[in-house]
Amino acid sequence: MPLFWTIWACVVVGLLLLVSYMEVSGARNGFQGANGFILFTSAYLTVLSSPILFIVTWIWVDLLTAFIVWGIGAAVYAALFYAMVHLIDKLLRKPS
Repeated sequence: MPLFWTIWACVVVGLLLLVSYMEVSGARNGFQGANGFILFTSAYLTVLSSPILFIVTWIWVDLLTAFIVWGIGAAVYAALFYAMVHLIDKLLRKPS
């Protein structure tokens, strides 16, 4: 089970890093309109796919562990997402 959780976390973090790079690259190259759209779409994709993590954990381990893993995963992802949004904002601010 820990291998499954590790793979899931790596995929989610990798997706977040890839999308953040796309956002920064697009903003630096003068991409106008819908800034942040890809980043927020990746967040929705992660949230909508999280029931798979919950169900697989519930089946392989138990319900309590599924709730714990789901809660910890949600808190960690929210913190990472918040950090990436602020990092992107800091990277794209023009010095005055």
